[in-house]
Amino acid sequence: MKEKLNEEINEVKDDFEEYVNARLDLAKLHAAENLSRFFSGMILKIGLFYLLFFVLLFVSLAAAFWLNHLFDGKGIGFFIVAGFYLLLALLFLALRKSLIQKPVIQSFIQLFFPKYTEYDEFK
Repeated sequence: MKEKLNEEINEVKDDFEEYVNARLDLAKLHAAENLSRFFSGMILKIGLFYLLFFVLLFVSLAAAFWLNHLFDGKGIGFFIVAGFYLLLALLFLALRKSLIQKPVIQSFIQLFFPKYTEYDEFK
């Protein structure tokens, strides 16, 4: 009777260890999946940012030269384009919480905790 009880306790112990190891492996797999999604998304966004930066650079130069030609000025087109970007930067700074912080926080929460989809701390 005592031997059978010891065998059952050892069996339960082995099953528990197996369960804990399986849960750890599952947690590692979820972490690896989430990290790979995060880094692949970051690489994609960095690549797109790099390409769009050059598009914006050349469009800005073209607009500045065109405005320079239009106003027959010496550099006035560049000042107009620079002023446009200054206004855009101030607008971006004013709306940073709704444009940057909240979407980034929500995407991290959705990535790491898919059950929680609403995060309204910054409303």
